[in-house]
Amino acid sequence: MRSARFESKGVLVLLFLLVLSPCQARADTIFLKNGNRIDAEKVWEEGDEYKCDQYGGVVGFPKREVLRVEQHQSDGEPGGVENQALSDGGNSAKSIFSQARELYLELISFKDDALFHKVGFTSENKYSNWLDRVGNLTEDSRSKDLLKKGIPIQDLLNLGFEYFKSGGKETPFSRFANGEFRKAFAR
Repeated sequence: MRSARFESKGVLVLLFLLVLSPCQARADTIFLKNGNRIDAEKVWEEGDEYKCDQYGGVVGFPKREVLRVEQHQSDGEPGGVENQALSDGGNSAKSIFSQARELYLELISFKDDALFHKVGFTSENKYSNWLDRVGNLTEDSRSKDLLKKGIPIQDLLNLGFEYFKSGGKETPFSRFANGEFRKAFAR
């Protein structure tokens, strides 16, 4: 009887210590000029972008579109090689695949938008961010992994321009490209 009370008190103490532990995960936050807020486990600067892990991959935001970044340090924060391994989940092909899929779905979601037909990818509008992210993906050394899966990022870029030129209407190229992307993403 006495040991049962001691064990239950020990479990309560352990739970209490875990709740108060200073190693709790705290998210970094990117505040965009358009009012959006992105919470991520870790945000870092790379060139002219702020990057973070989102949606199973690395997402970049041009600095010109960022109002501010709030970073929160944790005591047990990994660095160097450990951080790189965590940022891509140990599977760079999967994370770049997720980025490509996200960009494709994003294009499909705005291809019929009247504002897109009017302004296209000109700077200082919400579609220029998509174009920047696709451009970054084409320059990413991991993009060769996408080609192995039948996903040429240059075709995604061309598909975006095709939808702008056609006003969102399907063309022989867009039908072909959509078929190829759907097959690749279905695998």
